[in-house]
Amino acid sequence: MGEVESGAALLRTRRHRQDRISKHEDPNEIIARVKGERFREYRRRFEASGRGEIELDYPLDLSIETIDYCNYACPYCPRVLDRGDGTRIDDAVFERLVDEFAEGTGGLGAIGFDSGEPLLDKTLERKIAYASAKGICDIIVTTNAAFLTPDRGRRLIEAGVTKLHVSIDANTQETYTKTRGGVLADVENNVREFMRIRAEMGSLLPIVRCSFVKSELNAHEMEAFAEKWAPLVDYVEFQDCIDHSRLDTLYDYEVEPFWCHYPFQSVSINAKGEIRPCCSFYNQHLVFGRVSDGDTIGGVFGGKQQAELRRQFREKRDFDIVCRNCRVAPPASFGIESRPLLQPAALPAKGKPPGRK
Repeated sequence: MGEVESGAALLRTRRHRQDRISKHEDPNEIIARVKGERFREYRRRFEASGRGEIELDYPLDLSIETIDYCNYACPYCPRVLDRGDGTRIDDAVFERLVDEFAEGTGGLGAIGFDSGEPLLDKTLERKIAYASAKGICDIIVTTNAAFLTPDRGRRLIEAGVTKLHVSIDANTQETYTKTRGGVLADVENNVREFMRIRAEMGSLLPIVRCSFVKSELNAHEMEAFAEKWAPLVDYVEFQDCIDHSRLDTLYDYEVEPFWCHYPFQSVSINAKGEIRPCCSFYNQHLVFGRVSDGDTIGGVFGGKQQAELRRQFREKRDFDIVCRNCRVAPPASFGIESRPLLQPAALPAKGKPPGRK
């Protein structure tokens, strides 16, 4: 996981465009205490496939967007230009995808709920419980926590979430208005209350992460953010800001050879049923299949297009133009490099997607 520094009983690591400050050397080991050796085996296979040491016949990581909408409009996210149309994944389609994934992995895999704001899906907990009942050993929810009420928090824990990733990106309301557009105090109270409820329920899970996407809007608050959240949640993560300003118009950049683990272990499916090789917003150019056409998770993962991406990374040449645009000029660790923003400030937060009654 890279070099580790110890200070105030916290550990700092650097990995894949991310800086982590944690109470635990490996938060996944906390989950393994609950889930047992099956979870450790999944993580061993996940890490090895991510390094290209083993070749998988079926992905271990499935990202599912259950609703195409976000209540926030963060200026470094394409959602600032298009919050989504409110499309929801069909329940029968969702269950069919989970059934296939559970069979293909034997449960030794991860399902992540992300892209749109998952908590806008009022049936999210039912979906999580379905995946958990099918034996999926790692279930991840990524949220802005605006709708993380005490009731939703309890239901998420009961449903079987293993990781809750909370995106905050600011330490003061002034900066939060620029980076997200909501009410920071409400979000902070929601997270603190969730931690209290988790303790009250006597649960080690889910592991809770608070994240901070670094940009010129918020870099001055990084240390204060870490001081606030590192003692309260399981870990804090600072993420490099990926430049999405080229999302629609790709440029023929030259890049040094690089590695990406996603084609070797992942598949992503949006609410419209488009199947893609990763969860990057650049994947809009890499639609390798459609659920409506009868395409499957395993079929796309083992298909020619995703296999070709794996070849490019193994041989370190002929990189796809989409991957090159996603890769260009990542900022340095715990530094800040000016990256284009899609607009100077976020729009006001909106609570309901189109069509919500």
